[in-house]
Amino acid sequence: DPIYKVNPPLRTNEDVLAVREGVADGTIDIVATDHAPHPAESKDCAFDEAAFGMLGLEVAINVVQKALIETGLLNWADVARVLSITPAAIGGVDGYDTPFALGAPAHLALHDPSGEKLATMRYSKSQNNPYRELTLPGSIKHTFYRGIQTVADSQVVDLGANA
Repeated sequence: DPIYKVNPPLRTNEDVLAVREGVADGTIDIVATDHAPHPAESKDCAFDEAAFGMLGLEVAINVVQKALIETGLLNWADVARVLSITPAAIGGVDGYDTPFALGAPAHLALHDPSGEKLATMRYSKSQNNPYRELTLPGSIKHTFYRGIQTVADSQVVDLGANA
């Protein structure tokens, strides 16, 4: 197994449980990833010279489902709050709280909590992820960005010239 050089460094189980409790009780406002894909040569070197970071974006909701939903710490409304609503508000994203309306562009992800995802990181330029090749609960079925479908039936849509 590779050693993960991340900042902040990986913590003890006690620390991890404290962070989960902080998310559950509202002390921690959001769950985010520091998605930092690095090519293999940036990681396959002396530890002190290795680039910081690992992947996380592709499996963020799956990890949240496993660590916070399945443990009873959060419900799905909480997940929307910590992964989407509050980060968008903090980041000043316009329209994050706009209700869906006919004809309006949608920013939407449809997640199937009964599905499964094999953490393959197939859409990233690197593979440095502690969840790699684990089967995680849930799967993203469809996503829309500004009303354009970017994932259909769990597959990234080739937007070609429209990208």
